[in-house]
Formats: sequence, structure tokens, C-alpha cells
Amino acid sequence: MKRIPLLLVVCFSIITCVPLFAEDFQWNHPMFFEYAEGQTAPRTEVRDPCIIRDGDEYYMVFTMWPFRNREENKLHEPNQGGSPGIAMYRSTDLKSWTFETWLVKSDELPENCPYKNRFWAPEIHKIDGKYYLVFTADNWLKGEYNAPGKWGTAGYAFIGVADKVTGPYEHITWVDGGPCDMSLFGDDDGVVYAVSPKYDVFVRRMDLSRLSEGIITWIGEEIRAVACKNDDVGLEDDPDYLEGPWMEKINGKYYLFHAAIYKYPDKNKPHEYWTQLAYADHPMGPWKKDSRAHVFKGGHLAIFDGPDGKKWYCYRNESGMRDVHGKPCIDPIEFNSDETIASSEPGRMFYLRKIQTQTDHF
Repeated sequence: MKRIPLLLVVCFSIITCVPLFAEDFQWNHPMFFEYAEGQTAPRTEVRDPCIIRDGDEYYMVFTMWPFRNREENKLHEPNQGGSPGIAMYRSTDLKSWTFETWLVKSDELPENCPYKNRFWAPEIHKIDGKYYLVFTADNWLKGEYNAPGKWGTAGYAFIGVADKVTGPYEHITWVDGGPCDMSLFGDDDGVVYAVSPKYDVFVRRMDLSRLSEGIITWIGEEIRAVACKNDDVGLEDDPDYLEGPWMEKINGKYYLFHAAIYKYPDKNKPHEYWTQLAYADHPMGPWKKDSRAHVFKGGHLAIFDGPDGKKWYCYRNESGMRDVHGKPCIDPIEFNSDETIASSEPGRMFYLRKIQTQTDHF
């Protein structure tokens, strides 16, 4: 169990505000989570969790079991053998989660819907007062039902919009050229960027102003933000590919988190899944990769506003520990003195640690 002081701000005058810490916030690894009745998964495994805070409540979406690609011998199963859709869960304390609603449900969609199967890596981003749902999907019934006219190797990116975090999400539109795990970032100036993993990680401006018409427009050229190979930081160990990117602006600096998959040829050495980082002063770069490469074990994270008003991670645990591996966990982001993200030893994200929070006087 972990504890962090909750911040209560009491303003004594126009010029003096003293934050007071009234109680301890406690959290566990993993988060207590169970699928709602009728929604089943082995070991309550949760992949690609994404938490967004809205007011005093937290909402989570994730890749639901089964996590399959299209398989001919599974097409007779419910939802053609794939995920049932995108379910949203709600919590007021980051401890217990209850089913809130379906944002997208496969068996309620028409046969020819281009986003009827897969439903990988859903994310919700609040941009200029609107909520945007981005996810990976395709249609396994017929190739021609897909927007490009064929099945995707790993699906296609779609974006929908809503006025409330709980939806309904409307105008769900295919992103031409949008890959699996594509993420969104809305900057303070209203400019929207797509962050796309395609072996390397790329960034490009995107116009969503005509989404209600089913039109998404790319703006300018894309830039390669992060290279998969690690020779740029002097490391010989290269991941097989990068996925699950997330861009965040913290204290005026841009952080690009991404997951790196290391598949070792040695059968006695298990695959590893790490979070890596890059830093920049602008979304279009130049980006500088963190020289550590392996920042912490665990990945495909999302960042949300935590109970102390600061930035927290949510991620799938990759520590290898039987009781927590594959389950959703949370932690506050910690920084080094040079504003880089503090590293963690493999598995450390599971252990207890005390977060020191300073009281500031203005």
C-alpha cells in the first residue's frame, strides 16, 4: 500500500496561499479491478490502460480480452473472436472501479461497420473542451467493409468526439494513414498532433475541425521523433519495435513516452517490455532520446491528473511478479534535477515507497 498527501489549498489573502495536506492518499499495486458481469478475461488482465480525470472522478478504458488478430477459426465465436468493444469504468478513489458504459460495442454495430473488431489501445483526450476517443479497429467479416477496402495487419486508427467524457462518441472517423496505437496530443495553442508508432515514432499535425463531417486532415509533413534503434544513444541493444506512444507537456517541456519491445533470441531470456522517453521544446522537435533507454519496466502507459493535482502514470505491470504481472498499476511521476523522468529498477513500481511533497509558500 502507498500513501501520498492530498493537497488542499486555503487562500488566506490575495497575496498569501498556503497549501495544506489534510490526509494521506493510499493506493495498491495492482489496482483492484474486476471485469463487470458478463465481461470476462483471464486473470483480469488489463492491457493498454488509459485513465482520464474529469472533475473529481476517474475514468478508465483499455484493450479488452480477447487481444487477438483476425483468425479464421475464431470467426464463429462472439464478436468474430475479438474484443467486445470499448468499455468505460469509473472510480472516485483510484481503488475500486465500476462499469460505467459502453463507448463502442461490437454486437450493436452493423455488419459493414469499418470499426467492428479488435478495439485495441483506446485513449480519451480532452482538447479545447471536447473529448476525443482514439482507438485501433477494423472489420473481420469482409475485407471490403474496411475503409481502405481490405483487412489491416494490425487494424486502423479511428477518432470520435463527444461533449462529455462518458459520451456518446459520435462521428467516428477512419484516419487515413493512422496506424495501430496512434495517440493524440492537444497543445495549449489549440494545435493537435498525432503521435504514430511505425517501427520508429512519428509526429504530425492534424486538423479535427471537420470531424463532424467525417473529415480528418493532415497538416504538413511528419517528423521522425524517436528512432527505434539505440545507436543514437550509444547502446547496442535495440528493441524490435516501438509502440504505445504518449505525449505530455509538463512545466513547459514536452515528454514523449513510448513502449519498447525487446524480443531476445535466447529462449531462456524472456521478452522485455520497457518504457522509454524523449524530450523536446516543441511537439515537432527536435526530440532527444533519453540515453538510459530503459526507464522502467512496464509500458503502454497513459498520463492523468492525479489526486495531488500532479501528473501520474497508469500502465500495465511488466515486473514478472505473478500477482501483479499484466494488471493495471498507477504511480506519480517523479523527476530528476535535470527535469528528466526518474528511473525505476525492474519491478520497483510494485514496491512501497514514500512520496515526499513539499509545502510551497507564495
